[in-house]
Amino acid sequence: MGCAASGTAVQANNTSPYPQQQSKPVASVYPQQQPKPVQRPPVVVDDESSDEESEPVELNEDLLKKWMEFEKEIQVLESKTVNQSYGVKAEEVNHLQTEIKNAEQHLNQLKAQTAKEYQDVVNLSQNTSVKQMMNQMQFDQQMAKEKQEYMEAMNKQEIATKELNAKKKRLEQVLVEQDIGKADIEKLKDLVSKQDKLLGAVFDNKYGSELEMKLESELDMLTERQQRILIAKYKWHNARVLLHHATNQLAFSVRRWGDVSKIHPSNMAALYQGAAETRNNLIAASQNIASAQRYLNTIKFPYCTPQEVHTLNTAVTNIFTDMRTPQRHQHAMQCYVTTHRRAAALIQWFDQVIKNTILRDLATIQKQTQDKKRQLRGERIRLIKEKIKLKEGREVTGDYSERITSPEPEPELDDELTRVMEADAVSMAGDLAGPENDTSNQDVSEGKNATEETVAPTPLPSNELAPPPETNDLFGNIEELKKQHEEQMVQIEKTQQVNKARADQDLQMKLAQRRKRRTRIAQQEAEAQALMAQS
Repeated sequence: MGCAASGTAVQANNTSPYPQQQSKPVASVYPQQQPKPVQRPPVVVDDESSDEESEPVELNEDLLKKWMEFEKEIQVLESKTVNQSYGVKAEEVNHLQTEIKNAEQHLNQLKAQTAKEYQDVVNLSQNTSVKQMMNQMQFDQQMAKEKQEYMEAMNKQEIATKELNAKKKRLEQVLVEQDIGKADIEKLKDLVSKQDKLLGAVFDNKYGSELEMKLESELDMLTERQQRILIAKYKWHNARVLLHHATNQLAFSVRRWGDVSKIHPSNMAALYQGAAETRNNLIAASQNIASAQRYLNTIKFPYCTPQEVHTLNTAVTNIFTDMRTPQRHQHAMQCYVTTHRRAAALIQWFDQVIKNTILRDLATIQKQTQDKKRQLRGERIRLIKEKIKLKEGREVTGDYSERITSPEPEPELDDELTRVMEADAVSMAGDLAGPENDTSNQDVSEGKNATEETVAPTPLPSNELAPPPETNDLFGNIEELKKQHEEQMVQIEKTQQVNKARADQDLQMKLAQRRKRRTRIAQQEAEAQALMAQS
């Protein structure tokens, strides 16, 4: 478990209260139409609107302009990745609600334990018979033990309270962001529904051509792949923001914990103040790492694993004990330093995955998707123009380019900065250790925060970083998506063949009926001529 260094192993005594981490990290994500028979599939919208028949439309150039306006507005909303971010936030809301429920139960248990430890202190202080049975030294030692247990219980309760409040605050923020994104989702659904109904009215709820059907099916597959990669980019970028902040908080904690060792043991107020400030930054760092892991719950972090974070949290609960002796202080320092190093290595690993895998794959799929959109748009423009020409008997002369300039999809990252777990301030006083108690005569100013410039650990060479996750862990099963698309295309082709056979059969029946009608008419004419000849 816990706090082994990423580069060099931390040597620890076998009696250490903090378990050690293994050194080798391992990382574990519209069909359209043929000429006549294939029906245009409905867009998934609310049930009421999806069942409505397409209203008749006037085939003219204004209709083409209206269709292009829908297309441009849809492009703008899709570039904002509203579907992806909304889905991620809904997932986070679900996780947070579960975590808050569990955290509340845990906090209630800790409150009961704290109350018990407090009562033990009160009972001992008021128990005169115990005082009479012990000498003063024995009594003082027992009282110190009871107070220490009470202080540790109170520390655990404070940590749990901070964690619960952080989760509640984050839930409130995510719900607000989700409501804001819902408006864009509803607008996008409305535009897609209107555009689909317009196309249905133009082509009698069929595809305008086999090429349109083929292009739309291919675009569906590319869009699904692009959405998966955009979701991955959104999650990994936001998780990196949290990890960057956690690394700064860990760096500050290491520096502040080092300052605590310089405070004279008799200055208990300064000791507790320095330890509390260290603790608060460590809690914040732990929360930010946990939030990053929540974003990427299908990814196994090769550094700062859940076991390591648990070890860090265990050290935090013992911080007021660790501050009392140099040996425990030093061992706690090893844990904090190791976690800081591994957090820095985790950011390196994130940067490598984002740059070498996610952004590379995203650039490729975005180009493919934009090209396919342009082809489909061009085919639909051509088909609508042909319809207008057939009705009005003239060419549509307006310039309707299949190219629409729209911003590149870019996940919203700024809102994540407001959800970073900040360390609680302990004091805004002067120095932690006054000149009379600081043996090094080095002033350590208070009121600083974890965003101060700190010296980062030495980066690991690229070849020593853990391997990136598998593609399926990052984006989901892309091969399965391709297989589904191929099966869909085979099914569409079968449907085309069946419909073509039916159309041919209908044609033969109509021709037979026409031949019978012509024969009957000819027979009637012959009979009439015979009657006239007889007369």
